Amino acid sequence: MTDASSIQRTSVPWQLRQAGKNLSEWIQLRLAQQEPPDSPLPTFEFPAWLGPLLFWTLVTGAVLWLAWLIVQLIDRYLANRQARTAPPQVEFITPPEAHTVATWLRRAKQFEQEGNWREACRALYLAALQLLHDREWIPHQSSRTDGEYLQAIRTLQQPRPLQMLIRTHERSLFGGEPLAADNVQRCRQAYEEIAQQ
Repeated sequence: MTDASSIQRTSVPWQLRQAGKNLSEWIQLRLAQQEPPDSPLPTFEFPAWLGPLLFWTLVTGAVLWLAWLIVQLIDRYLANRQARTAPPQVEFITPPEAHTVATWLRRAKQFEQEGNWREACRALYLAALQLLHDREWIPHQSSRTDGEYLQAIRTLQQPRPLQMLIRTHERSLFGGEPLAADNVQRCRQAYEEIAQQ
């Protein structure tokens, strides 16, 4: 003997069939009102399999769409998390070799002729640092950063040219800013102002 509470009273496929039957009866009623009463009306009923097919098609589509949304959200979350936790990609820079000012100036000219504006400006920057070291204004320290050089040059009479060289070096090397020939000309002019002090 089955328990009355365990009997299923309604289900979605049954409701869809009932809705199909109701629609069919409504269409028949409307057609009957328009036709003369003595003409027989064709009976129209949806097939029994159509309701479950439509239901499961909708359910499958909804599940696939939700799965796709969840995958997209997880992908974005992981990408954002990786971007936050990954250290910034900074190019490893070998410490500059101990060259004379003349060597750095020759290298700057060579890079400029090759069209390598970034390295030409960097060579002028290193020539200026070597000049400051040679004049015993600011000694070399291999661990010194551009920011520390900016602090150290505040004591100079004319810090602006060197500030321009340091800022150009920072933007091109660490910021990835592309340089052009006019940048090299400004760097060369800044170096010459430093040399004339």
